Amino acid sequence: MALKDQSIVRNLSSRYQSLDKRERLAVLALGTFFAGLILVYGIWMPAMDYQQQSLAERDRQLSLLQYMRASEQQARAASGSNRSAGGSGQSLLTQVSRSAQQFNIKPNRLQPEGDDAVSVWFDGVSFNDLAAWLQQQSRQGVVVRQISVDREEVTGTVNARIILRQ
Repeated sequence: MALKDQSIVRNLSSRYQSLDKRERLAVLALGTFFAGLILVYGIWMPAMDYQQQSLAERDRQLSLLQYMRASEQQARAASGSNRSAGGSGQSLLTQVSRSAQQFNIKPNRLQPEGDDAVSVWFDGVSFNDLAAWLQQQSRQGVVVRQISVDREEVTGTVNARIILRQ
């Protein structure tokens, strides 16, 4: 294959040498023109396009960084409020459910009330256990927004509906 390539080059070289001076100059000018086109459209233009895309991506990332820095305080405040509510970053609903189990009272129904409140229904629970549980909730920053307690026929037991908020 190398011999074939050499013979093609020799053939082209001998044809070029057989041309007049003006024709050689025209071929040389045409070759220079095509070399310039290849340089401009094959190398320089793709490099410039890549640079423009890189600059646009940098500007987009810089804009995102500035937005994140501007909203950092809000994000930290939101993150801090979630952590302080549950002590370990848990939601109010999860906190209420877990702490009720610790006091051996089982809520019949738990229902979120907006972003910062939860409704809890108890049937037939010990009043003393419920009062101790509510006291523990207040120590963790949970506030009773509304409460309704009805006594049961069995002494010391009650039905209750409580709305708690952070």
